Amino acid sequence: MIPRTLEPQILHVLTQWHKMVLLSGPRQVGKTTLAQDVRKKYSQSLSVNWDNIEDQRKIAKEPYFFKKDLPPPGEKCLLIFDEIHKYSRWKNYLKGAFDTYHADFDFLITGSGRLDLFKRGGDSLLGRYFSLKLFPLTVGEILGQMPKPDEWLNRCADLPPTTPEAQSAYEQLWRFGGFPDPFVRAEESFYRLWHNERKQVILRDDIRQIAQVRELSQLEILSHLLPERAAGLLSVNSLKQEVGVAFETVRDWLNLLEHVYYSFRLFPFAGKIHRSLKKEAKIYLYDWAELENEGNRFENLIALHLLKAVSTWNLRGEGSFHLHYLRDKEKREVDFVLVRDKKPVMLVEAKFSDVNLASSLLYYQEKLNVPLAVQLVHQPGILQRRRENTKYQWIASAAHWLASLH
Repeated sequence: MIPRTLEPQILHVLTQWHKMVLLSGPRQVGKTTLAQDVRKKYSQSLSVNWDNIEDQRKIAKEPYFFKKDLPPPGEKCLLIFDEIHKYSRWKNYLKGAFDTYHADFDFLITGSGRLDLFKRGGDSLLGRYFSLKLFPLTVGEILGQMPKPDEWLNRCADLPPTTPEAQSAYEQLWRFGGFPDPFVRAEESFYRLWHNERKQVILRDDIRQIAQVRELSQLEILSHLLPERAAGLLSVNSLKQEVGVAFETVRDWLNLLEHVYYSFRLFPFAGKIHRSLKKEAKIYLYDWAELENEGNRFENLIALHLLKAVSTWNLRGEGSFHLHYLRDKEKREVDFVLVRDKKPVMLVEAKFSDVNLASSLLYYQEKLNVPLAVQLVHQPGILQRRRENTKYQWIASAAHWLASLH
């Protein structure tokens, strides 16, 4: 079992900030397992699953039935509510439970990606919770890394030696993705069956519960087209022609696929760059192992690692971080720009096999005055550092560089 680096943050919110935790993330990313690991830190706990008919009956008969299990004085009981957002009155139910019993109980609410969507609009729970997001596994998480942003940026200026464990974790993630079950089993046949089943549940169940989609077969076609476009600029006009639906429909479906954590988009950096792209997004998948093209899979893997780090730092209140890409009308492009408090602090280029430093990386590093520029490659054993004035450039193996990240 791999310890998840989000666990300390969950415990901090529950026990130090005394708020509810709303834990969401992709289907089968390990939310229930993580909740059970948190449960082990309490001497007394209770788990309620809305998908369990008996638990539904308990809530219907006596909504706050858990009050019978009050913990001893000076202790708290952990209450875990799984999939409670499927209950039509879940917000008011949790509001009443928390307001009445938070002195005796800590509340951990888990659910699929829909939890993020359902809590919007007339948020009666405002001020009572923090939303935390669980991402797929990454190299750093497998190795137990949880650096603060300043610590990580300093490491990137002087990378520590790599390890066989980092290379092994990277290679397994490359083949099987970052979802715990296929990653741990590490079998091609299992991954294919798991992937097909997960995708069908997302399309047939998750999306149906948050939207009325009449042309479900065409939405499936869209989902089959996206892996071919992953790590590239997204043209809604092109997709609407291939799928055979209106522009607005494709736009809405892309939003739905993001709500259920199938895909995510990055938008161009909005700095003052002459003739830069302003609107076009790049699209990526949460399960990069679905991508057949090796270059696109590599870039997608890097994107997820960076997005997870940015999200984690924001959730821990360590700054205002964002992830973008750079591209101008002369087609000079950098895959990722890490922005802190509206200022670019690192450029990252994903090159599957090219160990020659990209000219666009140097161009934008000078243009935006960015202290660190990194070019990542798939092959192991690559580590080159250059320095010009106060600026650093790295060409590094992805396994080595990602080992120091979340």
